Amino acid sequence: MSLITNIKNQIKIKLDALVTAHTLGEVQVDDFKNGLFDRDYGKFPVAIVTTPSVEGSYLTNCQNERLYTYEIIVIQKGENVTSPTETEELIESLLDAFDNDPTLNGKADGGVEPSSSTPQAVSSRDKTYIAFSIILKAKAVKDLIY
Repeated sequence: MSLITNIKNQIKIKLDALVTAHTLGEVQVDDFKNGLFDRDYGKFPVAIVTTPSVEGSYLTNCQNERLYTYEIIVIQKGENVTSPTETEELIESLLDAFDNDPTLNGKADGGVEPSSSTPQAVSSRDKTYIAFSIILKAKAVKDLIY
């Protein structure tokens, strides 16, 4: 399996554990078929793992370093938010999950740097949502074959 898929699978495993812990309601891997706010979600908050952007740089004559930047879009129903700190605590829980596994079980052997965007209110289909992103910059060494 490719690095890009292995890292994404580890991200999903980490997020699925947060569903089990009742921190998240649902996790999806984005297929780009429908707009994010045009979907019907089963439970909130929902985390959507998107396809990453990839950068590469020279490391040695046998290896390159790749930087995979994954965006995890998190959507909450506005009506479900009961306190001003609820979104902040959700962000912190998500960041902690990735801080506590800095190589994603060895799949990102160069480390993972998690960060978040600023939460925003979004209106769609007569509903209000709160959305933010968790950005994961995962570094991995790619062996060259030539």
